[in-house]
Amino acid sequence: MRINRTLGLALTAAVLAVAMTGCSNSASSTASSAASSEAASSVAASSVAASSVAASSEAAESEAAAASVVSTEDLDVNGTTYSADCYGEFTLSNGDTMKLWKVNGAYADLSALPMKGMAEEFPIEAEAEQIYVADVTSNGETTRQYLRTDKAGRNGTVSVKTFELGDAE
Repeated sequence: MRINRTLGLALTAAVLAVAMTGCSNSASSTASSAASSEAASSVAASSVAASSVAASSEAAESEAAAASVVSTEDLDVNGTTYSADCYGEFTLSNGDTMKLWKVNGAYADLSALPMKGMAEEFPIEAEAEQIYVADVTSNGETTRQYLRTDKAGRNGTVSVKTFELGDAE
């Protein structure tokens, strides 16, 4: 009887030792490993998502300053064909999209056209005394806007104004 009891204790100790070493053949160990891996993946995914959000935020802030020309195209504005630098498509704060061109050499021809108002949002850093054309898409409908920047103000910033096409005075 004493041998059976000792053998039973030894067997119990051996089973506990195998369970504590994390043997991969054990169902509970596999489930535990899977749960641990899932938890680690979840933490890693959360960390990556947080990094991605921070990077997106930083990218959006620097997008205006870092905008570069995607292509150069000919663009017809008010009956004249100009070379235009396309900056690509931007997503505005309200979810609309804007495809933007800077129309080279058009300021002298178009600066006298009547101003409509101030642009609500401009996705790049505007240069003084330039003409821009923007195709703004909202709810599936695209509207072309004509934009003008005049000389920089006292604080050095350039305001972007919308204008209407017509005969320059």
